[in-house]
This record gives sequence, C-alpha cells and structure tokens, in this order.
Amino acid sequence: MARGPSFALLLPLLLMGTLTLVCSQECSDDPATSLVDQLVGLVGERAGRACDVCSGVVMTKVEAVSAEVSTAKEERQKELGDVRELVRGVQEESQREREGTNVKLEELMSEIAAVSQDANNNLTTVAQQLRSEIENLKTMLENIQTFIKGGARTSRDAPSTCAENQVMLASMGYLAPVESGKYENNTDCSWVIERPPGYKIKITWLMFALERCTDCKCDYVEIWDGTTTKELIGGRRFCGYLDPPTMTSSSNRVEIKFHSNSAGNYAGFKIKYESVED
Repeated sequence: MARGPSFALLLPLLLMGTLTLVCSQECSDDPATSLVDQLVGLVGERAGRACDVCSGVVMTKVEAVSAEVSTAKEERQKELGDVRELVRGVQEESQREREGTNVKLEELMSEIAAVSQDANNNLTTVAQQLRSEIENLKTMLENIQTFIKGGARTSRDAPSTCAENQVMLASMGYLAPVESGKYENNTDCSWVIERPPGYKIKITWLMFALERCTDCKCDYVEIWDGTTTKELIGGRRFCGYLDPPTMTSSSNRVEIKFHSNSAGNYAGFKIKYESVED
C-alpha cells in the first residue's frame, strides 16, 4: 500500500505558502505604500495632461507665428518686386534719356562741325578775295610808280596835251589828244584808267576823226583791256571818220593808246570814260 508524503515533509511547504500570503496581504494593506502609489499615479496623469495641453498651445502659437511670418514674407516679396519693377523702369527711362541725349549731342556736334566748316570756307573765300584785292592794289601802285618814274603824269581831268602813261584817278573823265584844232604828227599818247576790283570801265566816243589807212597802219587808237593778259577791245585798232561803238571793259583796267605818223593830221577824238559796277 502506497504511502502518502510524510506530514513532516509537507509542513515546511505549507508554512512558506502561508507566510508568503500573509506578507503580500500585509504589504498591500500598508497605508504608506498605497498613498505613494496614488500620488505617483495622480502626478503622472496630471503631468501628462498638462504636457498635452502645453504642447497644443505652443504648436498653435508656433503655427500662428509661422503663418504671420509667411504672410509678411509674401508681402515683403511683393513690395520688393514692386521696388525692383520701379527701379527697372527708372533705369530704362534713364537709358532712353541717355540715348536721346547722345543723339542730340551728336546732332549738335554735327551742326557745330558744319557751321565751323562753313565759317572756315567763308574765311578762306574772304581771305582769297582780300589777297586778290591786295595784289590788284599792289599792281596798281606799282604801275603808278612806274609811270611816275618814266616821266608820266597823273590827272583827274582830261589832259590838255598828249603824253604817255597818263594815269587817270577820277572815276569819270574825258580824254582827247588835243583840246582844239588838229593833233600833231609823230605823236604817241597813252592813258591808263584803273578802278578798284568789282568795277569795269565804260567808254563812249563823243567825236572821232583820224587819218584813214588800210588796217589802220597810219593813225589809230587802241583800247587794251586787262592787266597781265591784255586784249584789244573790239579785237582791232580804230581809225577813219566813223565813231567806234560804245564799249565796256571786262576788267577794272584799260589802257588807251593813240599814234599818229608823219603825214596828215586831223581833229582827233574825244571820249568819255566812267566806272561802272561789275
């Protein structure tokens, strides 16, 4: 017959279980331990709720501030864009004004250059005219000095006697080999009429009576036109009894020459000369 465990062996085990149960019941019923557990739970629960609320408020404020910052940033971006657009418009307008100023400056410089060129051309033309007039005056003076040195005389009126190289100073006068009667044989007379540049000399015949001869080889009158390059007015000498035509020089200087040979003498001629503007 089988025997159950010995009571002596089971007794220690029962005692240990009983102690354990008693200890557990006594610890759970300990007021100090229970109060601590309650405080820990309460504080943990309230702290958790406070943190949740605090986190929500903070996030709400953060989101609001972020939204305000975004709005302000957008407004600043728009204002910055407007300022940039305004600056761009001012720059473009300034560029157009500079280009317009450059064009006007170029036009002004071109006008100044044209005026300067015209002034230089005018000055050159005036200088050339002055030099030409000075040369003409020098030539006239040299001719007068030459005539005076050669024994010629000057007169403002018609000379009463025949002589060579007589310089007529008046702008108008009369010329004749003799005042009255007949001219002498073997006679040579010459008159020089020279006026300032811009004038010509008109000659009108008032009376004419010379010995008539083939090709006017006997007695004749010649009218020379010009200073250095001289030409006969009418292209020939004049003689006989017909008045030569009224003539006008092409320059401001003429020289009238009269010659008579050794045979035959007549009343001669009388002319009126006057200066006319070119």
